[in-house]
Amino acid sequence: ERAAALARALGAPPAVGHVLLHRGVDGLEAARRFLDPAIEDLHDPFQLLDLDRAVERIRRAVDEQQPILIHGDYDVDGITSTFLLYAVLLDLGARVEYRIPHRTRDGYGLSLGAIDVARARGCTLIVTVDCGITAVEPVARARELGIDTVIIDHHEVPAVLPDAAAVVNPLRRGCPYPFKSLAGVGVTFKVVEALLRNRGGLDRAREYLDVVALGTIADVVPLVGENRVLARLGLECL
Repeated sequence: ERAAALARALGAPPAVGHVLLHRGVDGLEAARRFLDPAIEDLHDPFQLLDLDRAVERIRRAVDEQQPILIHGDYDVDGITSTFLLYAVLLDLGARVEYRIPHRTRDGYGLSLGAIDVARARGCTLIVTVDCGITAVEPVARARELGIDTVIIDHHEVPAVLPDAAAVVNPLRRGCPYPFKSLAGVGVTFKVVEALLRNRGGLDRAREYLDVVALGTIADVVPLVGENRVLARLGLECL
């Protein structure tokens, strides 16, 4: 009866009502968000713990023309995260470079070697995307060299966090962000949305949703909640 009522309200076949209920979608508004997600369904990025600190440090680097190194990962999520932040920072006038490690030569994540690269390039800020949450030693080494680090990640959080200028990860203990299953590129998009808040906001950020959809879908995160919004709207952009 609930499935039939939901289907009638949607003007859809009864089978659609059954599928939605079995996926935990109960109620007309929830069904609307599931079937026809909108950009307005996204949460406020500033609910992410440390996001304000991350944005402040990145904006200061942009304003002062401090060289920035974006450190990504070699999978699709990591590459799209790197491209997204790199493209937006270039658009904002930043002095920015990127580094995507080689899977076999460099291994995963922010390494001591990457810190040496940042130092050799004269960078005073490293921003990790889709990695960095376990990089305690490299971040400490960077701090010794006068290099700040901002971590943007979505992987499981260890007991000890790196001593970074900011650590943005929805899985952090005490983080009030309501959606915990974003891909790395999804978390990066939230940072980008915040960076662009006074410079076009969501309308400008949504121009990159095709890239966000690629990383989200390729990383095989559950296509519910915000992931469904990002994937659906990004596929339309594609």
